[in-house]
Amino acid sequence: MSRGYLRHWVVHRVQKFVEVGSGRIGYAMAATALSDVSNGAKWNPDPSFNVADAILADPEFASVLKVVLRDGHVMVPALKAKGK
Repeated sequence: MSRGYLRHWVVHRVQKFVEVGSGRIGYAMAATALSDVSNGAKWNPDPSFNVADAILADPEFASVLKVVLRDGHVMVPALKAKGK
């Protein structure tokens, strides 16, 4: 492989983002997919997110993943702290 070829190698992966201001959660390959459907809102990536860990913690997350892969993104309401 030539060095030029490696420079253009991009790995696309599902990422978790948090919307600035509202705290909504979005999953997408890139923040631009979320910004496009949320009137230009700013989305910050969650660097601690790992798809495998999310599925192991909650097997139903696989349904969210399917939507991201099919539609390019999915947004969910902001998480609220659970009361005791």
